[in-house]
Amino acid sequence: MSSPTHHLYVHVPFCRLVCAYCDYVTVGGRGAEIPRYADALLAEVAMRPASGQLATIYFGGGTPSLLPASAVARLVQAAIDRWVTDPTEITLEANPSAHEIPDWAGLRAAGVNRISLGIQSLRDAELWALARGQTAAEGLAAYEAARAAGFANLSVDLIYGVPGQSEADWRDGLCRALALEPDHLSLYALQLALAPDEWAAPPRRGALRWRQRMVPRQDDGVAAAQYEVADELLERAGYLHYELSSWARPGFESRHNSAYWERRPYTGIGAGAHSFDGETRSWNTRDLDGYLAATEDGERALAGSEHLEEPTRAFEAVALGLRRVAGFSRAAFAEEFGQDPWERWPSAVEEQVAAGLLEVAGDAIRLTPRGRLFANEALVAFAP
Repeated sequence: MSSPTHHLYVHVPFCRLVCAYCDYVTVGGRGAEIPRYADALLAEVAMRPASGQLATIYFGGGTPSLLPASAVARLVQAAIDRWVTDPTEITLEANPSAHEIPDWAGLRAAGVNRISLGIQSLRDAELWALARGQTAAEGLAAYEAARAAGFANLSVDLIYGVPGQSEADWRDGLCRALALEPDHLSLYALQLALAPDEWAAPPRRGALRWRQRMVPRQDDGVAAAQYEVADELLERAGYLHYELSSWARPGFESRHNSAYWERRPYTGIGAGAHSFDGETRSWNTRDLDGYLAATEDGERALAGSEHLEEPTRAFEAVALGLRRVAGFSRAAFAEEFGQDPWERWPSAVEEQVAAGLLEVAGDAIRLTPRGRLFANEALVAFAP
């Protein structure tokens, strides 16, 4: 918390196809408005405070790779000028579909040095089940093209817990991904919320019907076994499991995402983007038209904010700290909140240790391997 680093998130909501399982702020069929939106992002950068040393930029979405490389270059330069800092990590999420091939060389020239590629699966049957609008061959081609363009830091996203996907299917797809030798992997269990929480975008009518058909076919037991398979295969391949859903070659951990788990200040620009200054969380309107109108009028498209009271900040320190496989420091928690977490929540810690979900190892409190499968259950005891 004492670090002067700051982090910038840029939300790009545009998608060629909107995935039925996605809860992020996205829009389909409005690609013609991308140039206007890029101008609005530049305007928002100019109006936001620029404290700290800008360490990372992350272009998320949506499909940020739909942005022209020239627009990415303008945004990166605007951020550097605003914070008077050269970020060490600039990530851009990309979709591997052959229908939307980005200008890989142009993105490299724009300053992007890390790509997060949404392959999701290297098995066509699973891509079809997810209605992804791409093939496994396209995923491989996109990965190879990004490497050929000079990207030395490539992350791959994969989804498990897909209805109809067996443990053997998952092992096969994961082995195909490992054969590419990515620098980082993010593995996500398919979440099909029928009533998303307040931070998620409500599913569209067609997406809700799709989820209602798919939910009964999900098997939590298979998903848990698939997670354990991933742990086994990735450890054997030399990857460090550093966060619940994240594995990396040593030195290739996501610096931007790590800032979230360490509760460092960040600025979010774009429709639906969130910001955090250490004590207050704020967020922009999700509505694309509202965002464009407000920003073009010279105003921040603010939808709301909340000051995090001490009990909420303490709980978030635990919740985000436990997302890291190494856990969190008892001493650092005590320095910030005035009390060792074991003293603050003695029953919670002892009960979760007895249940085999938590372990206390010297200064660290962390989830056990079993606890990583039941992280939400372990956290309930600490909730304010």
